[in-house]
Amino acid sequence: MADRQLIEPDMDFVKKVVGFGGDTLKKCFQCATCSVVCKLSPEKNPFPRKEMIWASWGLKDRLVTDPDVWLCHQCNDCSIYCPRGAKPGDALAAIRNYSFMHYASPGFLGKALSQGRYLPLLLAFPIVLFLFLLGITGHLNIPEGEIVFKKFVPHTIVDPVFILVSILVFISIAVGVKRFWKGMMNGVHPSESRNLSLLDFVKSHVIPVLVDVFKHSKFKDCEENRPRYFAHLMIFYGFIALAIVTGIVFIGIYLLGLHEMLPLNQLNPIKLLANLGAVALFIGCTIVISNRLKAEEDKSRSTYLDWVFIIMVYLVAISGILTEVTRLLDVAVLAYPFYFVHLVLVFYLIAYLPFSKFAHFIYRTVALVYSSYSGREK
Repeated sequence: MADRQLIEPDMDFVKKVVGFGGDTLKKCFQCATCSVVCKLSPEKNPFPRKEMIWASWGLKDRLVTDPDVWLCHQCNDCSIYCPRGAKPGDALAAIRNYSFMHYASPGFLGKALSQGRYLPLLLAFPIVLFLFLLGITGHLNIPEGEIVFKKFVPHTIVDPVFILVSILVFISIAVGVKRFWKGMMNGVHPSESRNLSLLDFVKSHVIPVLVDVFKHSKFKDCEENRPRYFAHLMIFYGFIALAIVTGIVFIGIYLLGLHEMLPLNQLNPIKLLANLGAVALFIGCTIVISNRLKAEEDKSRSTYLDWVFIIMVYLVAISGILTEVTRLLDVAVLAYPFYFVHLVLVFYLIAYLPFSKFAHFIYRTVALVYSSYSGREK
């Protein structure tokens, strides 16, 4: 006879999952259609059938340490074919939203990011911070002459803020990922004991996963939502291009002493890469928003967390483009305010990264590496 196991449902967790978009969860009657149609689900212990019952029972500890939750790319093949309209894709997305907030710290920011009523406060913080710094340094006025943004917001003001915030974000993500990895190691798919050196681990598991991530290979297996592949690819590489440009400029100014390298000429390769990145980000966000607005009732339903993230990314792209266009047109009265707005939005994305859908990329990559390491992959 099998050993008895005491189940202690966490009803608060169930309410959170329902609130994050898993409101059709209770319609599931365990027919396993979702696991059958999913092309990403392994044959042994497939998902999302077991995740649906665990979520319904409120088994939070199992789900926040379950790598399979992150193997789902929410193509919604499962939701399309579900005979009960339980929308497993939405349920797993809700569990993911809960998970990265569960691991990130400080916890109050996770709560604030998940509720629309706190959005004005989250935006007000960088606005007040930058206005205060500009005020005490005498830079609240619109500079005269050629439009040069560092005359309005000097690097000595903005860069220390972003560097400090980036360090704090890195610490928060690192702590969360460490807890997540430890949970997976003790969770439902414990890794086999392998005596791998760090170099072998990276070569055997990290690099292959990163190659798949950069190729977006998993998205190609989705049939019912193919347009997401191109949109995600544009956003992903748009961010990469802008991150590369930011890194090059940072190195140029602070390590090579090229303090006059900005503004860059429009034909400069670095500037061309930045413009391409901004355009890619804009196109990708436009496609995502268009697809969501056109979505039929039987497909995935976007939640507040989905919308606020993509809209903020969209506004970052738009404000960056408008900043550049108005600078080229020499309209200082618009260029400098657009630049200020752009800085506020970039601060929002960076500072709240551990608590937003930005964290999906990190936790999903870690889960994919673990699945490769444990032999869990298909």
